Amino acid sequence: MEFTPFETALKYHLDKRAEEDPQFAASYAKPNKSLEECCKYIYQEAEKANKTKQKVMGVKGEEVIGLAIHYYDEDDIVVNGPKNKVEAVQSSTPETPATPEQATPETKRKTRKPRKPKVEVDPNIPEPLDIPIF
Repeated sequence: MEFTPFETALKYHLDKRAEEDPQFAASYAKPNKSLEECCKYIYQEAEKANKTKQKVMGVKGEEVIGLAIHYYDEDDIVVNGPKNKVEAVQSSTPETPATPEQATPETKRKTRKPRKPKVEVDPNIPEPLDIPIF
């Protein structure tokens, strides 16, 4: 089965949560639940939350994971899917890991080279003139 990047990321987080929490693992293994339907539910709920009816909106990663967990925990959720076109876009700012051990080279800040000191200009020397050459 081919997953979209959004589904792959969501599956990764849900699998990790299921390993850590046996109660969620039981909910996650329900036969009447699917990752595709879970994504539709998340899109549907994000669309409902868009009270201003803007064309573009964003949802934080924590909210997405929370909606996914809610989808798997509840049995009476009805999924109609989103009414509008939905695209999942990765955040431009990487989330920082909770502990330093989880930091990868990509999430660590790059160190900048120190700037060269500015050359002091002697106030007795006049600025060069812009003289056009004919």
